[in-house]
Amino acid sequence: MNEDVNEYNSSDKKTEAERAGASEAAPKPGAGAEAEPSARSELEKLRHEILLQRADFINVRRRLEKQMHDEVRYASTALVRELVQVVDHLELALNHATEDDPMRKGVALVLDGMLKTLAKFEVRKTGAKGEKFDPSRHEAVSVVSDPALADDVVAEVVRPGYTFHDRLIRAAGVLVNRLPHDDPGKK
Repeated sequence: MNEDVNEYNSSDKKTEAERAGASEAAPKPGAGAEAEPSARSELEKLRHEILLQRADFINVRRRLEKQMHDEVRYASTALVRELVQVVDHLELALNHATEDDPMRKGVALVLDGMLKTLAKFEVRKTGAKGEKFDPSRHEAVSVVSDPALADDVVAEVVRPGYTFHDRLIRAAGVLVNRLPHDDPGKK
C-alpha cells in the first residue's frame, strides 16, 4: 500500500510540475493581443495570394483549352489554302473552255463537287459585287469609276476570297469603285 501512495504522490508532483511549466510557456495576456492582428493580416495576405494564384491557374487552363480547340479546328488550314488554288484552276479551265468542248461538263462536275465538299468543312467564298470595300477582307487590284455604283464599293470580283470557319484564308481580289470627288482647293 505504501508503494501505491508513493506512486500517487509522484504522479501528483509531475502534474504540478507540468502545470507550472505550461503556465510559464503560455503567452502573457498583453503579448497575445499585439501578435494577433499581425498574424491575422498575414493570414489574410496569404489567403489573398492563394486566391490570385488560383484565378491565374484557371485563366491559364482556359487559355490553353481554347488554344488547343483552335489548333484542332484550324489544323487543316494549309490544306484548305491548297484546295482553294485547285478551285481557281478548275474555274479558269471552265471559263476558257468552249461550249461544245466535251471536257467542259466534266470540269464543271468536278468543280461543283469540290465546292460542295469545301462547304461541308465550312470553307466559304467571300467578296461580292456591290458590297462595301473592306481592306481586311478585300485586296484592291485596281480602281474603276462607275457612276452607276456607289463610291467605295466592289465593282467586280477578280478572284474570290475564302474563309475557313471564321478566319480569312485569302482576301478577295476586287476592283474598287471610286467616284471622282471635286477638290475644293483646285478652282
